[in-house]
Amino acid sequence: MTSSVQPGQVEPLDPAARRATDQIDPYALIERAERLLNTEPHDAVVFALRAQSVARARTADTLMARAHFVAGAALMQVGDWSGAIRQLSQAEQVYRAQSDVAAQCRVITQLATACCELGEYSEALDGFAQAQKLARQNHDAASVRRALVHQSAVHTMLGDFEAARESLRSALELPSGSAADEGLVVLQFGLVDANEGLRAALAGDAATVTRRMAEAEEHFEVALELLAGTTDRANAITARTQLGAARCWRGQFKQGLDDLKGAVAEAVRSGFKLREVQGRLELGFHLVAAGREQEGLAILAPSLQQAEELGDLRRPADAHERLSALYEARGDFKTALMHHKRYVEVKARLDGRLSTQRARLHEARAELQKLRTQTAALHQRTHDLEQSRSRLERLALEDELTGLANRRAFTKEFESWCARARGSALRFGLFVVDIDGFKQINDRFSHLTGDAVLRELGRIVRANLRDTDFAARLGGDEFALLVADSEGGAAVAAVERLLEAVRGWNWSELGTGLEVTVSVGLCESTSFGDSSELIQRADEALYAAKHMGRDRFSVWDGDRA
Repeated sequence: MTSSVQPGQVEPLDPAARRATDQIDPYALIERAERLLNTEPHDAVVFALRAQSVARARTADTLMARAHFVAGAALMQVGDWSGAIRQLSQAEQVYRAQSDVAAQCRVITQLATACCELGEYSEALDGFAQAQKLARQNHDAASVRRALVHQSAVHTMLGDFEAARESLRSALELPSGSAADEGLVVLQFGLVDANEGLRAALAGDAATVTRRMAEAEEHFEVALELLAGTTDRANAITARTQLGAARCWRGQFKQGLDDLKGAVAEAVRSGFKLREVQGRLELGFHLVAAGREQEGLAILAPSLQQAEELGDLRRPADAHERLSALYEARGDFKTALMHHKRYVEVKARLDGRLSTQRARLHEARAELQKLRTQTAALHQRTHDLEQSRSRLERLALEDELTGLANRRAFTKEFESWCARARGSALRFGLFVVDIDGFKQINDRFSHLTGDAVLRELGRIVRANLRDTDFAARLGGDEFALLVADSEGGAAVAAVERLLEAVRGWNWSELGTGLEVTVSVGLCESTSFGDSSELIQRADEALYAAKHMGRDRFSVWDGDRA
């Protein structure tokens, strides 16, 4: 199965393809990609990228994140670490935005693993530390354990075997997990021992090889027992492969070779090609070490080629290095030199590939940072526009001088109250308030003082209204108030409080000798024809209050106010 899409990229959708996505089940694509992760990782990438296209067309963020994660995991299987990091980074952004801590921990752990494979060990350790912190905050012991295991693998690659074991001891101190979780920790303990033993073998330290491989054997036996009853067949195969290799290193060739053959057979049955090739590489090497050179080389030659085809250059390089040391120890310097040259050539290609991927990754990160900067600027602009829109909406409905609603807002609110009153769902009182002698105040004290009077009256009105009431400045010195639940004299009590508050305020603070009073007309919502009629009645009541001498209120009572 082939695709024109570069690893780590997402296919663009043309209109026809976008229409076609309506007929595709993206969840089926993702599930198929997940099934192919360990057997056909190249195909898994293709299906995951197709799922991304469908998810993007449907703006399904969670599905998109899952597709990015699967694509990243598959790209790790084929050795495209930079492509994997790009895919996993996009998944992590979505999970972070959704506050999905468990998924975020899983992605960060994978990201750190990919960084480790690229040789960015410091960044990898930082990533595992971040994953542990998030997982601990979320009380997710399984995710903490997984991050510690991967952290141990980094220390192992760096040759700091004590730090690797310390990470694993921390993992064992966590609350007991599943058999698969425990098996993974014990498996990693064995890998630490085996790697330390391999370093000793290359250095010619036979005593350390024997001791460490014996410890590795014990760990792999326990790990295999724990993993055998779980669904984690991939790590169970790894445990059996490593168990066989450890026994071979200790000279137990018959039992060790049987283990290696069994691991290869299980990998073939399960369709785990990478695990199969890794098992064959170990089997071939130890057959040569056991003196069955022709049989071992017959297995090694195609396995080395298959490993490279699957994107794994690290293990072929390791195999040639070990073969070189083996033949040198036998005194076959010509063959040792041949394998050493092959080791140098494969290692150079591996380093070149990793260097290229690191360069691609740094470019992608620079592009991502640029995109994040642009996105942040866009978000800020959107925020500013939203604030401007909110301000314009507020100004459109608010009186700038007093902070009360304006005539436009009052009209809208008043019609709503009237509609509810007609449905017998509400009884309310309408107040029309007018400042007594406001023109004289402007003439005597200035328009600035008049504005100050309006602002202060607006404050007094707000202070004497309940949350359920509504107040507006209609224009000039005229105000209107809607008071809910006006039966039982509540409206009259509200207007009396307002009049008393206006009388009690020290207006001379705004101007020496300044006194301010208001007149109020009140009409209740019962027995009215329409909203304009109710306003007319309130106005009539206001005129009556003015006529009676001002600084008072009048209630419309039918024939007269």
